[in-house]
Amino acid sequence: MGGPMGIGPVGAGALIAVLAAGLWASLYLGPNASVSRRVILPFVLRVAFPMAVLLGVPLLVVGQVVDLEDRLWQALIAGGVIATGWLATAVFGEIERATRKAERTRDFHKALYAEVLNTLEAIWGKGEAEAQGQALLERMEEEPDFVPFIPREHHDRVFVAQLDDIDVLPRQTIDAVVAYYSQVAAIAALVEDMRGDRFQHLSQPRRIAMVADYLDLRRRTFVMGKSVLRLIHAYAEGGPAKAEALAKTLSSPGADPSGPAYRDKG
Repeated sequence: MGGPMGIGPVGAGALIAVLAAGLWASLYLGPNASVSRRVILPFVLRVAFPMAVLLGVPLLVVGQVVDLEDRLWQALIAGGVIATGWLATAVFGEIERATRKAERTRDFHKALYAEVLNTLEAIWGKGEAEAQGQALLERMEEEPDFVPFIPREHHDRVFVAQLDDIDVLPRQTIDAVVAYYSQVAAIAALVEDMRGDRFQHLSQPRRIAMVADYLDLRRRTFVMGKSVLRLIHAYAEGGPAKAEALAKTLSSPGADPSGPAYRDKG
């Protein structure tokens, strides 16, 4: 009564040890360990463990008292092999999906990074935008009939083009990206208002107030854009953990544009 297929308790123990070592390696070693855990652990907890308790344990107990036919053990082993094959197929399929999503995320991040970087150069330049904005407000105050010409701005073409795939962005960057592009959209809407006839006929104090809001929006958008760039860079360099840690230390949207967020080109 040596156990399954007569391998004996020592052989059974060695087999279990090998299986346990293989399971541990698949769950915690290699770049796809997290994907393996996402598939294997639910299978073990919801299928394998209940089946072992309901079927395997009683058979092992009975096998210590009564000689069970080898065909029964063979059937059990064959079932285990089939389950292992199904599990391996599921794991490799999940790894492939995760790899494709990671590639799409990387491509989306690269495109957004380029667009945001270009936008920040356009709205802030080399740090001259604030001084230029202040000079514009002062001229409006000195010349009551002066109406500035505000050019249209389109800084969201990449984002809009990829909007259907926004779900590939990780949670560590998606909030900052959406908030930033909401600011970009607010700037575009305000620009359209300032290019309309109604703006032309407003009193100068009201026009000055709108221009001041416009300049403040650009300033806040710059700061938020720097946060987006830093988060994308952190995610590319250190994955979700590094981006998560950075997200907790970023400056608020009202931070000084001349501070660390501006100086850090990462």
